[in-house]
Amino acid sequence: MTRATFRLATGAGFVLDDLRIVERTRSWSEPEAAPRLRVVFVRRGCFRVRSPGWHGVVDPVTAYLRRPDDEQRIAHRPDTEDACTVVTLDETLASEALGERLPARPLLTSGRMDLAHRILVARARCGADEFELAERVVRLLGDLLPLTKDALPSGSGAPSHQRLVESARELLAGDPGWHTLDGLAAALGVSRSHLSRVFRAGTGETLTRFRARLRVRAALDRIEAGETSLALLAADLGFADHAHLTRTVRGELGTPPSRLRRLLDGTQRAA
Repeated sequence: MTRATFRLATGAGFVLDDLRIVERTRSWSEPEAAPRLRVVFVRRGCFRVRSPGWHGVVDPVTAYLRRPDDEQRIAHRPDTEDACTVVTLDETLASEALGERLPARPLLTSGRMDLAHRILVARARCGADEFELAERVVRLLGDLLPLTKDALPSGSGAPSHQRLVESARELLAGDPGWHTLDGLAAALGVSRSHLSRVFRAGTGETLTRFRARLRVRAALDRIEAGETSLALLAADLGFADHAHLTRTVRGELGTPPSRLRRLLDGTQRAA
């Protein structure tokens, strides 16, 4: 396994890290506990997590909390880089910002929240001062707080249904450009109606909505990495055309793709 942690910033009550992992096998990691609360935003990839009270898949439309001293094990897809932003909080800031309700299950994040966390990372890389970064962390946690009351379903249904939902999420995260429901269902060996019904029951989201969320996250990741051709981006991610990409991104993030480059390189301060 190749694991690299890049320290982006430290401040009063928080530490901000960029975590990159490439695993060579699907085997589970050794149990690992964190002494302080960590909020993990998945920027790229899809992997499985086992922690007290929950086990399942996380992907770029989710964030999850690593509660202090909870032992966690992770299984990554082989030869695929998983990238996460990790915000570590001291007890005072964690209590102040999130209170006592700390669900083990992942939280389904909005596109605007994902953009906010990526801007936080970009501004940290550009050397923004501790005052600005601390405020961005506090605001991000404030946006996260309401979601702690509505974490993703626990997967308490039939184990076969949970496995189907997780497999669908892995396929969509690996390639959000899937064009047909029929193709996705065939890849999973089930009917379209069964897949659609089970997926919505397991996530609270339709497949179409979930795929749109993943596509926008993938677009953010590509733009952040330097992609300049929106037409190429639209084609690669399964959008009908450049205009379709622009409409979807604007609807999910509240800003057009043309502005994202400046926001994600950290040179333009968002409100």
